[in-house]
Amino acid sequence: MRVILRGRFVADSLHGINDDTGILVDEGTIADVGRFDDVVRRSDTKIVREYDGILCPALINAHTHLELSALRNDQFHHTDFVDWVIKLVDTRTSMLAVDQRPDCIRSKREAEEKGTGYFVNVGNDFDLNRSLGDNQLFEFEQIGINDSAAMKIFERSSELALRENGNSVALAVHAPYSVSPRLMKEIKSFNNSRGAITSIHLAETADETEFVMSGTGRIADLLNYRVTDWEFKPSGVSPVKYVDSLGMLDDKTLCVHCVFVDEEDIAIINERGSAVAVCLRSNMELSGNTPPVAQFLKDGVNVLIGTDSRASSPDIDMFAELAAFYSRFHDLLAPAAAFASATSDAAQFLGIGSDYGSIEKGKRASIVYVPFDGKNEDVFERLVTAPDARKVVLD
Repeated sequence: MRVILRGRFVADSLHGINDDTGILVDEGTIADVGRFDDVVRRSDTKIVREYDGILCPALINAHTHLELSALRNDQFHHTDFVDWVIKLVDTRTSMLAVDQRPDCIRSKREAEEKGTGYFVNVGNDFDLNRSLGDNQLFEFEQIGINDSAAMKIFERSSELALRENGNSVALAVHAPYSVSPRLMKEIKSFNNSRGAITSIHLAETADETEFVMSGTGRIADLLNYRVTDWEFKPSGVSPVKYVDSLGMLDDKTLCVHCVFVDEEDIAIINERGSAVAVCLRSNMELSGNTPPVAQFLKDGVNVLIGTDSRASSPDIDMFAELAAFYSRFHDLLAPAAAFASATSDAAQFLGIGSDYGSIEKGKRASIVYVPFDGKNEDVFERLVTAPDARKVVLD
């Protein structure tokens, strides 16, 4: 189907704001963009859909766990992060994948309808996650704290990943307290050889820092609960410095959370070219703390935005997450910069800029409508405070 979308405003972080713009869509691809009258003149279709508001690129969720969609954060009344993990794992292992899939599909569809176009989706169930659509990078998450089991785990997971074409599947490191040094290195080498992004939960809680440095504390309690004869050599340094010593940080690494980091950690992340996925609402739920976004921005760290899962956040609605992010950090960055974190910046880092992140000829017509009757100068302010956004449905 060929149709021209006409928006009062068309906005994206790469090209700013244009008014009275036409977007010609042909079979789900943007075929032309420009002044409405010019697009009509150049097109062989007169079918027009008008939107009295803003048309913008769909958002990119830099970190979520779709496979946890059957869970709800209010199910897990917890005293600390480890208590939450134990309850989560116990609940999850009592459920069958076939029973979880409808909730996963429903949750993803709801997020798409509210404006998310692409997901960096981290999960352990290969078949379940691969069945959830092609607008995702599935980060197949690996766990294995003992080096003695590293190669067996890696060989099994890499074999599955190699069945997929392109870079729609990568391997992910769960966290420095749950993945052995050898397994981390194998995962990173595998992903880099394919030009793929490696996600790793990093510095999410103070308990993680204590364990990585000394091998003690609540994370040790968690391992004792879940793992027989676990092995870990205390590093004496922060989680960021520890994984960096293993060669984990480079411009293809997405560090998720990074709440408990200091200036030296942030400088390392920046120097390596890694990005940070901030999951604000999840961090507030699980630790009551937020990442040091001011220092990230000061040092030039690439800050992206993710929702985490339904097990730790109220939803996986990226416009709601973006609104929470901007509300908290509005004094640190302009609305357009916050919007870029969830669109063009994310697309560029993830290597999906040819399809997502902006409204340009040749890209996917992954477009969102946000009602708006205000002024040009307030468009981006509206986009970062707009939970009522909705996907443009193309028949």
